[in-house]
Amino acid sequence: MLTAIVLAGLACLLWPGASSVACSAPPPETTTADRPVEVQEPRPNGRADEAWRRVRRHVRGSPSGGSAWVADFAEVVVVGLDAGLGLGSAVVASARSPGVLDHAPWLHVRLVESVAAGRGVSGCLEPPSGVGPQDRHDLALLAAAWRLVEEVGARASDVTRAAAEAVRSRRADHERATVLAAGPRASMWLLTALPLAGPVAGAVVGLAPDRLYAGGAARGAALAGLLLTCGGWWWSQRLLARARRPGRTSGRPR
Repeated sequence: MLTAIVLAGLACLLWPGASSVACSAPPPETTTADRPVEVQEPRPNGRADEAWRRVRRHVRGSPSGGSAWVADFAEVVVVGLDAGLGLGSAVVASARSPGVLDHAPWLHVRLVESVAAGRGVSGCLEPPSGVGPQDRHDLALLAAAWRLVEEVGARASDVTRAAAEAVRSRRADHERATVLAAGPRASMWLLTALPLAGPVAGAVVGLAPDRLYAGGAARGAALAGLLLTCGGWWWSQRLLARARRPGRTSGRPR
């Protein structure tokens, strides 16, 4: 009898209608004086804004990481060119975007000074020493495209769009190659760790390393295993580096 009463009480508490009725009850009427006053949060100052940018750079990845901000930068330039802006004005407007300021705060200042002096924009893309090789390569490709516009007179929107597509395609290929290389790297670490587990297994069964490798044959086998492991690691690294090396279009072997 007591069990039935407890189960009935739990059913009443957990019944969906009870929670819906409780949630649908109208809130008590409040006067204007009782209503909370909305307080506008103060805008962050320059130091707080810079700290927040550093946090976002740490979360998204450093400027030398895998972010395709150069492609985004070029695509925004294409939008400005299609809207009727000149190359210098479109590039300066795109460099003012938050994504570019997060990854390359030095770029906007250079572009503004160069455009104000009547110079081109292709010479402003040389990054400082702290920029990684991927971003450096992407900026060099974009600078070469804009050099064609300034020196040869190529159509700015078409050249910039092609450069943005090339940068994004290269980033996608790099990420794909990194994912494909993760499996072989895991196998390398596993096969390297397995021989090192021998002394640990011997210690578990009560064999100290000095007893396990007391004989000359055991020491020779251990030395040969270490040499073969080092050789296999070196050879696997070469295979991975060769597989990830970009292809050539000249037809010559790599």
